[in-house]
Amino acid sequence: MAEYTIDHRVSHADVDFLGELKVSALLGLLEQAAVEASTAAGFDAARYTRDGGLWIIRRTHLQRRVPVGGTDRVEVDTHVTDFRRARSLRRYVVRRDATVVADATTDWVYCDLHSGRPIRIPEALRRALGNGASPPMLPRPPALPLADGPPDVTHEITTQPSHLDHVAHVNNAVYANFLEDAAFALFAQHRWPLERMLQDGGALRLNVLDYEYLSDAVAGERLVIRNWLADAATLPRTATVSQTIARADGSLVLRARSAWVWRRKPHVVGGVPLD
Repeated sequence: MAEYTIDHRVSHADVDFLGELKVSALLGLLEQAAVEASTAAGFDAARYTRDGGLWIIRRTHLQRRVPVGGTDRVEVDTHVTDFRRARSLRRYVVRRDATVVADATTDWVYCDLHSGRPIRIPEALRRALGNGASPPMLPRPPALPLADGPPDVTHEITTQPSHLDHVAHVNNAVYANFLEDAAFALFAQHRWPLERMLQDGGALRLNVLDYEYLSDAVAGERLVIRNWLADAATLPRTATVSQTIARADGSLVLRARSAWVWRRKPHVVGGVPLD
């Protein structure tokens, strides 16, 4: 399959309180790579509008391996690995020089522009994104399980216009912010608020994120984020968190599972955090 690469210098506006590239900013960069790869293959926004279709993210799996920070230059390599009737799996590898700093997969669903329902991927689109190849369909991981028992912490948020993307749904990267804020509420409940972490010389940072969309949220909806911690005894060095986001009526928007690791504060203000 054809590989497409974008080059990006990380902005200090996109790093977190330790100086590491925010998860939401990294997810936005992956999405940008997918958009640019499609445009280079002849399918830009105008073409999708004419054809009456659009891509919506169904599931994302991200692993951050090495911290990167402001002014670091990274490359994102991406390619399509398979097609199903209405779905396509895309892979990403993020490098700083020759070092892999993150990798990810996104399962995209091709949908009708007006109804939002999945439709068959046109043959011309398959050929363009696949560079004429017909790769075998790869197995998908099972659905994320729901955690047992009542949540350790419940966190609520009302979606705002600033959370929306170009199709008026809450953006993929914005959900990462929702999940991260709720996870810190969970850590605080277990006596590790952010202030205590920073006083201890670092903080928990998201290392692996796997999340699956079940429906789209729009502006003005009240969302309830439920959080479960797998083992409080591992705090603050590591954490495994299960989460769901649902509407007030109980209908699920997404479910997620994440792994967290301790990062040390950099020696230089504005520097990259330490492993």
